[in-house]
Amino acid sequence: MTCPFCDRPGERRELHAHMLSDHPDRLITREEAGRIFMEVNCPACSEGISKEVNPRGRDPLFLDKFADEIRMVGFDLLLYHWETHAGAAAEQPTEG
Repeated sequence: MTCPFCDRPGERRELHAHMLSDHPDRLITREEAGRIFMEVNCPACSEGISKEVNPRGRDPLFLDKFADEIRMVGFDLLLYHWETHAGAAAEQPTEG
């Protein structure tokens, strides 16, 4: 599989770590009417991932405390979605 944001190939676990270290800015958080959401867009289609973060609590420091965990979940959801795209598979070398 390849990274949704660049041409780096790898297994799911490798890409997950790569996305966290090299593309953290691709996942954004926003506040709306006192609720916090995380969003990450699919670069291959108009579908994106948007989920409410911490729907049961209203800890004002939640985003600061759990930013890495929020990215991990968002990128994991994106990778599941990414696997549905034909372009996600890394080209396999052909034996000659």
